[in-house]
Amino acid sequence: MKVRTKTILFALSAVLLFASMVQKSFKWQLFKPLKGVVVEQPMPELTFQSYRDGSFQSGTEAHLKQDFGFREPLIRLYNQYLWDFYGKTPVTEGQVAFGKDGWMYEPWVVADHYQRQFRFYASDSTQMAAMLSEEAQRVLQLQEILDSCGIKLFVCLVPAKDLIYPEYLPENQDTRCDDEPKISARFFNEEEYTRLGVNHLNLEQWFLQIKDTADFMLFPKTGTHWSRYAALQGFDTLVRYMEHLDGINMHNIDMGPKYLGDKALDPDDDLESLLNLIRPLPKPKYYYADVKADDDTTAVKPKMIVIGDSFWWTIAFQIPFADFFSEVPYWYYNSTVYYDPRYNSVEEFDLAEELLTADFVVLFYCATQQYRMNDGFTRKAIEALGQVPEGVELDSAAFLERELQRTIAKILADHNSMDMIREKAKTNGISIEEQLQADAQWIINYQIEQGTLNWPARKKETNTKSEDYGIQ
Repeated sequence: MKVRTKTILFALSAVLLFASMVQKSFKWQLFKPLKGVVVEQPMPELTFQSYRDGSFQSGTEAHLKQDFGFREPLIRLYNQYLWDFYGKTPVTEGQVAFGKDGWMYEPWVVADHYQRQFRFYASDSTQMAAMLSEEAQRVLQLQEILDSCGIKLFVCLVPAKDLIYPEYLPENQDTRCDDEPKISARFFNEEEYTRLGVNHLNLEQWFLQIKDTADFMLFPKTGTHWSRYAALQGFDTLVRYMEHLDGINMHNIDMGPKYLGDKALDPDDDLESLLNLIRPLPKPKYYYADVKADDDTTAVKPKMIVIGDSFWWTIAFQIPFADFFSEVPYWYYNSTVYYDPRYNSVEEFDLAEELLTADFVVLFYCATQQYRMNDGFTRKAIEALGQVPEGVELDSAAFLERELQRTIAKILADHNSMDMIREKAKTNGISIEEQLQADAQWIINYQIEQGTLNWPARKKETNTKSEDYGIQ
């Protein structure tokens, strides 16, 4: 009996080892990939020196830990064991902060709530305030330059989880220098933008106002970004703000009835997914809804450039952008380019040319990312769009075509103007579309004759320094 048991155990072990080798060799994608950042560990090259100093052995061990059969389910099984029996996780504190009642936060969100996040960007609060003030001045300067070209720039202050749900935060563990002056970018920027007259939409304030009355969760329990349903509400507010800012009529969200999902959809559980467990953690069900653009035939589709952080993804996952915008390129942290088939990086295009094709430019950062100074975008944009008083070469055809379309959009949004267009079209015996085009062209020609059309200007390739144009 003992011999038979040993034989069975040996056979099972051999089968498991053989199956692991086969799965590793053929790379069968049988399991859901693990979440989180993975740094590839290549198999090291065997040399006399690498063997002698031990780097080959350590490198081989690191590679084998990352590359073995059935790795995904085995790691999830081990993680589940640690979580169930010890309440622990291999995920480091640098990735997830565990709050009260099973709520999760990103560590930098917690740090910002206790006003110590600025330490990663400045030596003290005085220096941080100076940096934020300088950036606010640059935002205003860029806003004025773009406004002279008929382009609207605005800032969207995106909410962070700590401000909306502070009651579940972990206690402040960092009591160093509790008596030192502190600063929070979210409050400083709101005051500075208001004082300077920077166009901005503060969704944090709005979320705080609706928190106690909303029948949906604004942030998920085990996620760091705003909930998918809250992001839809935020996008609807953003569109209405754009309409008010530029006096145009855009498509608004036609939102279907909200429903409770059977499971959390990405990214409503993005922090939980980092734990790589087998079973989902206990949490409430979240609301979701299907959306489309309304059927307003007078609505226009502007081009909007978005420079911002990962909160925009929660919108992008759900909104059919082509129904709301002619184009909506997304410059992720002013680096990688998405939703633009021409480019992969902001380094690949002429910044001035790209900006001058837009109708709107939005700086879209959540509270914890506002210390990043818009990732250098405003400084580079001001330098690219520096105003030159003479000798400027313009792509006049492209600019005039864009101004013509903007003028048509404004006429379409004005019911009185459209009534006049219909009457004139009937009198002249032409279609409404033809009359609309003719009237818009007349307005453009009149602006040119009167010298009131705001032509965009780009710097020539000279040795002129940016300081000559008041750029700091």
